[in-house]
Amino acid sequence: MNDRRFDFTGPDHPENDLSTDADFTNMPRPEPASFDDLADEPDPARIAELNRASTRQAVWFTIITVAISLIVAVGSVVIFRLVGGPECDAGNATWFCSSTQQIIWVIVVSITPILGLIGSAVMLIRKLRSYLRWRPWMGAFWVMVPHCMFWMTQTLLELSNVLNS
Repeated sequence: MNDRRFDFTGPDHPENDLSTDADFTNMPRPEPASFDDLADEPDPARIAELNRASTRQAVWFTIITVAISLIVAVGSVVIFRLVGGPECDAGNATWFCSSTQQIIWVIVVSITPILGLIGSAVMLIRKLRSYLRWRPWMGAFWVMVPHCMFWMTQTLLELSNVLNS
């Protein structure tokens, strides 16, 4: 049997190290070619603060995008109900009072998740290319993908129901 299997004195795996900053996975900055390049290097404390800010931004971006999606969806339905239309005047218990309102709702509600998905992808690339912490933006992107898929599935089903009736 191999004794090396039970050797726990070696270096820990980086994915199990929860105490140090994991920014060593950032894209490495180019090596300075001269003393001027070396002098122009950013302050490590400033880079650490920008890395922490990148994480906060990604978390808040995700939360705000999901919240805005819900607010826009519910708010537009309430506004359409208050505006009224032929279906509501006929006494039907429905939120959309016309097929035009349903089509407008599909378009309006789809904008926020699509912009959230594109925005998180753009920020991911911008953080990566600026040598900052990009992994939280990857997480934001992977939250935006199912969020966008959910909204697009629901809205496209609603649109198909409108166009088929």
